[in-house]
Amino acid sequence: MIRLGSTITLASLLLAGVVTASASPAEARDRVRVIHGHGPNGGAYHAGRAVSRQPGSTQVRRGAITGNGRGYRQTRSTDWGDGQVQNDVRRTYRNGAEVRRDATYTRNGDGSASVSRNRTGAQGNSQSGWSTVYRTDDGYSRTRGATTSSGRGYTATRDVSVGDDYVTVQRSRSNARGDAVDSTRSYRRPK
Repeated sequence: MIRLGSTITLASLLLAGVVTASASPAEARDRVRVIHGHGPNGGAYHAGRAVSRQPGSTQVRRGAITGNGRGYRQTRSTDWGDGQVQNDVRRTYRNGAEVRRDATYTRNGDGSASVSRNRTGAQGNSQSGWSTVYRTDDGYSRTRGATTSSGRGYTATRDVSVGDDYVTVQRSRSNARGDAVDSTRSYRRPK
């Protein structure tokens, strides 16, 4: 059975930091919702969600707790401006384990677009990756890569050139051990 204290704890976690003092009431919007549910076998849960919006940022807090003591709380923060969007998500479970991921999307001054992502698991393992796309005179080029906390990783490049009759795709890829693969293929364009 879920105690009243659990409901108060959940509500306080959701409401903590939601109300913003920097933005005026016309600019900031806050919404909170808490629901209670009961399963067919007598199980019960409480869940909640709080959303805070202001110019250039949004924060979403959510959480849940069940009758057997399991639960989580999560915060997703998104900020944007000056050609960049940043997204950060943190989820903490009732046993203290935490999972975190973040991503940054950037429109660069040279016309290219980049994205970088990072993730840390509950056991401390992590992965990160990045990608950048460039426009070229006859197509586009993309470079990307990834690494893990266990030492694995790769980098890759793909270059696409569009001609009058053919599309040529050049690929290259190498891993953390130094193994590399290169290939070039051409495809006839339909008339």
